[in-house]
Amino acid sequence: MGALEGKVAVITGGSSNIGLGIGRRFAAEGAKVILAARGRERLEEAVKLVGHGAQGVVTDVADEAQVRALFAPLPRVDLLVTCAGGWVFGAIDEVPPPQWVGLFAGRFFGQVYACHYAVPKMPAGGCIMLCSGIAAKAGITHYAGGSAVCGAVNSMGRQLAIELAPRNIRVNVLSPGLIMSEQDQADLAAMRGPDAPIRAQMIATRIPMKRAGEAEDMVKAAMFLATCDYATGMVMDVDGGWTSV
Repeated sequence: MGALEGKVAVITGGSSNIGLGIGRRFAAEGAKVILAARGRERLEEAVKLVGHGAQGVVTDVADEAQVRALFAPLPRVDLLVTCAGGWVFGAIDEVPPPQWVGLFAGRFFGQVYACHYAVPKMPAGGCIMLCSGIAAKAGITHYAGGSAVCGAVNSMGRQLAIELAPRNIRVNVLSPGLIMSEQDQADLAAMRGPDAPIRAQMIATRIPMKRAGEAEDMVKAAMFLATCDYATGMVMDVDGGWTSV
């Protein structure tokens, strides 16, 4: 029997990278996994990869009505992991403000919506994992909006942990550093892609472990938070030591 046997887990942003990795592990540990993501084709492939009877629901987390529809048919939610969202890089005087608004719509309010509709269906012992990023603590050039989002999610997570503790619902925040997919790693090795030099510089100058993280690193952190009944109110930086420098 797996550590999550009989649990119902909803994972937004579940069609790729961190969300997909968490979905695969949770399903292998016995959870019934519902993946949510915007792209139907990638979501269908993710459901096949996760297996174990996983389901996929096409959902744009920036749209409250779609998030409400995601949770409406579920009688219970034991685990909520909110990985969905994008990023916007650029100088503050060059990025059109609507792009910052769009960033917050998905990466902040998308997590607010998910909590709003999941919490009423969470029994005692439920667990929420929000997702931010180390930009809340580490200086990253041309990422002011992303830094603001990460800080907002961290603050929300800590406050929700206090608010929901009397209901025995735990809330923590996963805060990834530079996490790269296999394709990202290959592009970096061949120095392909417009951001490959930037990633290489980050690894060389900012990360004490001198390597990028992988989705599996975040999966291990998520399993700890899912199974440690005394862990709540945490912002867990998984960043190879970046925020310690």
